[in-house]
Amino acid sequence: MKNSQRIFASCSSLLVAALVGAACAPKDAAPVVNALEARDAWARPADSGAMSAVYFTLGNGGTESDTLIGVASDVAARTEMHVSMQQGRTMHMSQVTSLPLPANDSVSFRPLGAHVMLMDLRRPLVPGDSLSVTLSFHSGRTVEVRASVRQP
Repeated sequence: MKNSQRIFASCSSLLVAALVGAACAPKDAAPVVNALEARDAWARPADSGAMSAVYFTLGNGGTESDTLIGVASDVAARTEMHVSMQQGRTMHMSQVTSLPLPANDSVSFRPLGAHVMLMDLRRPLVPGDSLSVTLSFHSGRTVEVRASVRQP
């Protein structure tokens, strides 16, 4: 093979590789603006008519902050966001109506912290069972959380 043929073959290979790479690259590689997800969700067991709590990690992998403004579940007559905090030597739980979720960050819903309260349960929650909670955000998005029932 002549030198000019080798150069042409090499250039052709590079051109094909560049074209294939361009064809496979995302066309609109815009940054993710609002990527919300809940993971590792679980709820405490409780009897019908009683209260329980749901815990999870809420992540925002997007480039814009959002705010959690509502929670709902069909297993309870009332569903609310609460935060536990210590005042002096006593733990207090108070309802909150919104919870900021910064961009590219996460918030832990955990015992003795933020959590979703399920009040006046419509059915018992037993270990091995599961339930759904819908999270509503200021942006208009919703996230469905599937929580398994287990002992803490």
